[in-house]
Amino acid sequence: MKPTVRKIREGLAALRRATRPTTGLELLLDSALAGALLGVLAQFLRQVPGALMSLGASTAPWVTIGFLLAVSASRDARAPRDAILVGTGTVAAYLFAWLILYHLLFVLRESVSFAAGWREAAPWLVAAVPASPILGAVAALSHKCGPLGDACLAAPVAWSLPEALETLREGGSDAAAVLIPVAVLAALLIRMVAGERRVRAIALLGAAATLGALTVAVFPVVRNLIRS
Repeated sequence: MKPTVRKIREGLAALRRATRPTTGLELLLDSALAGALLGVLAQFLRQVPGALMSLGASTAPWVTIGFLLAVSASRDARAPRDAILVGTGTVAAYLFAWLILYHLLFVLRESVSFAAGWREAAPWLVAAVPASPILGAVAALSHKCGPLGDACLAAPVAWSLPEALETLREGGSDAAAVLIPVAVLAALLIRMVAGERRVRAIALLGAAATLGALTVAVFPVVRNLIRS
């Protein structure tokens, strides 16, 4: 039994090595492909009545997926600067592909003009420019030991809280549609990083509460800036 289990584990490890991007260009293409596919999925979910519509129209869960990809991509970087560059590139490729496909499908499904679609997409594309290096740096720093790394791990929960509270007005199921995917992704993120360093639960919860309160306070300002 043990030799069989060992062979399965070795096979899975070999598969991960074989499918892992070997160049920066392959990494960017993989991230962009993931963003494009998930952008299409989000727009389709946006057309489904009920809680799935809230998930499709939300931002936090989809951004968290890009953040998770950046954390995974930056884990093998030799220097902090390289990790930040890799994280930034991964997030940028993912976000721009997600936004472009999301709004392109919106134009096609709603039969609106490309000019109207561009007016809808442009503020988000502009916002993605500063967001990419910020999220890339946070993803890279999540590998560091200590309070800073734990605070970076708590970031997805913090930036999801304002959107979850807003969808709570539509009903508990709508808020759950935003929070549950984020919670699952955050658990995967913690599990990934816990394999390489110690993660302190108290520091993680404290950072999530502090950053969550901060994001709730600044969320209306950021939203108005994007919409304007």
